[in-house]
Amino acid sequence: MTVLAMVLAVLDACGYAAGARLQHQALHQPPRGAAVGPRKSVFRRPRWLAGLVLMASGAGLHVTALRLAPVTVVQPLGVSGVVVSVLWGLRARRARLGAATGIALLAVVLGTGAFATLAARITVATSVSATAQLRAGLLVLAMVAGCTGLAGVSRGRRRCLAAAIGAGSSYGCMSVLIRAAGEEFTTSGVSPVLCGTLAALALTVLAGFWLVQKAQASGPPEVTVGCLTLVDPFVAVAIGIGLLGEAPGLTPVTGLAGLACWAIAFAGVLQITRSTPFPHLRAPSPPQERAVTDGPLTRPRHDVRRTLDRFDDLCLQTAGRPASAPDPAPETESRDRKRKRAR
Repeated sequence: MTVLAMVLAVLDACGYAAGARLQHQALHQPPRGAAVGPRKSVFRRPRWLAGLVLMASGAGLHVTALRLAPVTVVQPLGVSGVVVSVLWGLRARRARLGAATGIALLAVVLGTGAFATLAARITVATSVSATAQLRAGLLVLAMVAGCTGLAGVSRGRRRCLAAAIGAGSSYGCMSVLIRAAGEEFTTSGVSPVLCGTLAALALTVLAGFWLVQKAQASGPPEVTVGCLTLVDPFVAVAIGIGLLGEAPGLTPVTGLAGLACWAIAFAGVLQITRSTPFPHLRAPSPPQERAVTDGPLTRPRHDVRRTLDRFDDLCLQTAGRPASAPDPAPETESRDRKRKRAR
């Protein structure tokens, strides 16, 4: 069952990466011949809806994987979505896979695979208590609130990173709530406790979805998916080990080995994030006067030219020349001086 859960987790990551790419394209590449309307019109575009369907399908696979394996096994495999997102981004930009990006992708795959293997050997599925749910919810709520506030006062790259980190924190807690809801329904059926867990799960999903949309509107999907796949497993593993006790046989050597594998994957994702261009996040250039082409030379707009003409007239009047008289060319003045000397 653990192998099947790992396969479903990889498919979930690929579906989420593809959905994020489609929604990003729908948000930043409006159809030709159509004016850019309000943000609400994006939600009705077929490409954005197709991305939503892929994300929803991936969420279903994610829920199934969580029912078959512990959180610490399912969540780290989400980093495989970075590979799909990066390769798709390179194809969209018509760029080649460089050596640095290839090594980064290899580090992501090897680091994540080794981490998942270690987690599968030392972790066991445990029940999620109401106390653990409350503590995890309060912890994630503080993280989401802080990231939302930071994204609200930031712009550009910082806003994208803050929103993606908040979404990753929300999705990390969502895995725990999904398992808790499944266990409560199996043991007690429909109960007030189950309704409370489902309400918390709905709020978590909405908060994560909203922050993901903010991150996609502020940066490329490679960076959004990369941040999600780093923060989401980190939060889920921290909750699983710290609050749920899913690693009773964890030794210092195994813990250090897992951290080393995760550091390798983190370095790969960080390199991918640095090498991803932010074309629509560049600071806008200061407004300049448009130049009107007139043959091989360019002349400024009429308002700038009129100002320069007035300045030239003022200088001519100060020098004792009429304002309407044009300045003699340098070559003409030099010829007149030569003729006077010859006479």
